Amino acid sequence: MPTSELIRPDDILKQLSAYWTDLGTGDGGHGDAGSGTAEDTDGLLRACSMTLICFADDEEDPQSLGETLASLMREHPSRLIVVRLQDGEDVLSARVSSECWKPFGQRRQICCEQIQVTASINRLADVALIVAPLAAADLPRVIVLRSARIVRAGALRKILSLGDKIVVDSSRPGAPGFGEIGGLLDAGHTTGDLAWTRLTPIRALLAQLLENRRPSVIVIEYAGKEASPEARYLQAWLQTALPDAFVSLRGNGMPDDGKPVVVRIDKDMVVRLCEGGAEYESGCLTQRASMPAATEHCLLNEELGIVVHDLVFERALNHITA
Repeated sequence: MPTSELIRPDDILKQLSAYWTDLGTGDGGHGDAGSGTAEDTDGLLRACSMTLICFADDEEDPQSLGETLASLMREHPSRLIVVRLQDGEDVLSARVSSECWKPFGQRRQICCEQIQVTASINRLADVALIVAPLAAADLPRVIVLRSARIVRAGALRKILSLGDKIVVDSSRPGAPGFGEIGGLLDAGHTTGDLAWTRLTPIRALLAQLLENRRPSVIVIEYAGKEASPEARYLQAWLQTALPDAFVSLRGNGMPDDGKPVVVRIDKDMVVRLCEGGAEYESGCLTQRASMPAATEHCLLNEELGIVVHDLVFERALNHITA
């Protein structure tokens, strides 16, 4: 579909139907496109548990992004719509494909359908009109927002109606800030931030260490001159969970990313965060805890598994934006 005048949702759905017929026939069966469910044939299973819409800037490495999204399909089979935004004017095209794999020890293939849309930022309103009817019926719709162009152009509101949940990463350059993320919540969307998700193992460890304590002073030291979203989320979470404690941030002044590196609890406990784990000291006792690597696949996988409002996250965000 090379020209914008010919791009209609019905045409894309017809392409999908023809694509699945050809694919299924080649594998011993055929599928009926557009159902948004799981359909079984002798050798092909079309699976769909949600519509996953990813907005990315066109210069982002397509191979790396494609590998991340493809790996997510194993845990969260989806109708995947990737919208790649670029500079310039009046660019709008679309194509369909699929992601298929054979689970270990099985003969049958599992397949998910994919639609890629390439558009200039001035055609974003057209993109919304194209993408909305393509969502699988009666299933959750999740937007993964990676595009800085949308935020710079002030066009975020044009895509909000496309998703039930919006996932951002406030640590990415050009990503929505805390105020804009709060605006997504105010608009009624379930919202996730991968900067918050990165803190899951750290919060689990601190919750365990503080279970029987009532600290009065907590200092979060971060590497850099400016606190990262992760450091600010950690401060807000601790402050809302421990309202009687004084929780502060302190940078080391070095040119770094602002991520939290040390948490000091009163005068008798120090938690040092490092790659792959944490070391904590209490009196003369030193122990180490392992933490899984926070790959983008793992973070997105965790967020896609949350389909309701995360009240702890929202309370921390509201504390930051208050």
